[in-house]
Amino acid sequence: MKRIIGAVAGADYFQRERNMSVESTLSDGNGLFKTKLSPSEFALKIIEIVRSEGDQGLRRIITALDGSPPKSFEVSQSKIDSAFQSLDPKSISALELAAKQVRAFQSKALPKSWSDSKRNVGERITPLNSVAAYVPAGTAPLVSTVIMTVVPAQVAGVEEIIVVTPAPGNSTPDPAVLAAAKIAGATRVFAIGGAQAIAAMAYGTETVPAVDLICGPGNAWVTAAKKLVYGDVGIDGVYGPTETMVIADDSAKPRFTASDLIAQAEHDPLAMPILVALSEKIVRNTEAEIDRQLKNLPRADIARSAFTNRGVAVIVNSTTEAIDVANSVAPEHLCILTADANELIDKVKNAGGLFVGEWSAEIMADYIAGPSHVMPTGGTARFSSALSARDFIRVTPVLTFNETTFLELSEHAELLAKLEGLQGHAAASEYRREYLIGE
Repeated sequence: MKRIIGAVAGADYFQRERNMSVESTLSDGNGLFKTKLSPSEFALKIIEIVRSEGDQGLRRIITALDGSPPKSFEVSQSKIDSAFQSLDPKSISALELAAKQVRAFQSKALPKSWSDSKRNVGERITPLNSVAAYVPAGTAPLVSTVIMTVVPAQVAGVEEIIVVTPAPGNSTPDPAVLAAAKIAGATRVFAIGGAQAIAAMAYGTETVPAVDLICGPGNAWVTAAKKLVYGDVGIDGVYGPTETMVIADDSAKPRFTASDLIAQAEHDPLAMPILVALSEKIVRNTEAEIDRQLKNLPRADIARSAFTNRGVAVIVNSTTEAIDVANSVAPEHLCILTADANELIDKVKNAGGLFVGEWSAEIMADYIAGPSHVMPTGGTARFSSALSARDFIRVTPVLTFNETTFLELSEHAELLAKLEGLQGHAAASEYRREYLIGE
């Protein structure tokens, strides 16, 4: 891991790191396009094909990228049921417990409609009509992502919840993903991935329905497509590679510190494992433990690439400085393994998820604690939050004024309208007031 000394230097480093664009990644889509394109250029052309050609365009794209398209984009209910039945009982129980935990957590987070009978105002909470949850496949079937995206939408009351997930060639998505979709309460599953899946769900085709909102993580191509379709369809956020920051002092166990960093590093060579340590000794001990644990890890090569490419150790003088680094970086996951961990909670301003103490391991939120593991990356925790049931609702202000309430406020509204030079606004109130008072 790279060494950086001091909180200020650490903050500066991450600012520079995040200014590096993923647009340097290029692809021609296995010959689909004449030249190699950046993710945003690639996604734009994919969207144009899907919008103009529908299902035929989807098949053309998938044939180029994967060799052959599925016979049907939608996975039949019989295949979903068969996948569920094929999964071992212990895995089924774990998925059901995870869904139960997430459902309980999200139910607490869901806002409720309210009204004030004295002021005759309120808000009405209604769910979106339809959403699509994008579940990446890549090098691992992200079964947990099904739970973490579908269940919050279900809690919000969304009627149609579609899972879209890649299935290369004429294949079926991983059985565990299909079983999770059934347990979580997804209404339909489509075997489509990449930017083409985002385009199809945003605009619809002959067989793929358009939805109101698309949620879930994805690679650079998926992320680029989400950015481009936003406005025509809602999105939950724009996600980059996963990142975890671990703050550790001498009280932290190197085995725990190392394992928390590895848990994110094994996702992706571009994942960012960050250690903020109160001494060089802590860094050395953690690195030694990382090397030891990686010897027995199936995805060791991916994790080593992440540590080599983007692993960083920031050495600071105090936990106060460590929190300064965290607030500047706004990491997706912030794990605090210090003797004063509980005292630092209120000082954290920017983090996607906060994991306090050695037993609040980030893996617990990844799978079973209750929050969605879809969290803001790339510093966006400064202004956004983890996916939740709140992302799948609309909040509509409601006025139920009577004559008394109207007369109490109307003259003031008229004055404000006239300050803006909007006489038509003022007149809409004046006519009513004149009617009521008989002028």
